[in-house]
Amino acid sequence: MERRKTPKQVHKFLMALAAAASAGCGNSNAVDSETLETEKLWVGVRFEASGNGTTGVNVEINEGGSTGNDVRLSANERLEVNANGMIVVLDEDEDFLDIDYEGNVPTDASNTLFTLSLFRADGSINNRTRVNLPSRFTITSPANNQATMVGDIVDVQWSPAAGSSIAMGITTQCSGIMRADFIDVPDNGSYTINTAALPGLQDPTSPRENGCTLTIDLTRERRGTIDPAFLGGGFVTALQERAIQLPLSF
Repeated sequence: MERRKTPKQVHKFLMALAAAASAGCGNSNAVDSETLETEKLWVGVRFEASGNGTTGVNVEINEGGSTGNDVRLSANERLEVNANGMIVVLDEDEDFLDIDYEGNVPTDASNTLFTLSLFRADGSINNRTRVNLPSRFTITSPANNQATMVGDIVDVQWSPAAGSSIAMGITTQCSGIMRADFIDVPDNGSYTINTAALPGLQDPTSPRENGCTLTIDLTRERRGTIDPAFLGGGFVTALQERAIQLPLSF
């Protein structure tokens, strides 16, 4: 199995948080989209399905590259997602970190083709950002909130298997102290976790007064193709994610 690196999104969050702390909140450096040519745009796109029948969409547009200034779409420009003929117009979401464009598509069916289109004020349409959603699956065992003793062997089962690999997150939290590990495991429908070997749980000095929990996340991911008109680069990815949480006792 392969140990996964920390996701870029976590790194970017920490960098943005540091910048906000030193420079104050808000997006005073945001650039109006109509002042930029399409080739100047960097576009990052994530589709995330968690098994509830919908797929969330998050799009970030920056000037020139992933660390460039936020781009705010003008009133004459918009982003749309097409999923097998279902059209969703994305809404702007601004917080103290950045400007994103978000929406929910009413499907999470396996292999759904998502197409992102940027409609520009000059009448041009950039509609070659595409990705297929990975296959749906269900964690069949253990049940969510199933009581677990530290020292138990947890047999994680999911169905259907898909071959290749699946990303697994294993997170323990005791009295607010969190430890996480991310690995790639075979997507064969089964993986065992020895809770006695989880970091920190056998340390008698580890705080336990508020109890401990074990969270297991499974994620299938597919990468798609970004519209070549965005010379600033970018990415598009689609995820099927599932998670369970188990209370731990000693």
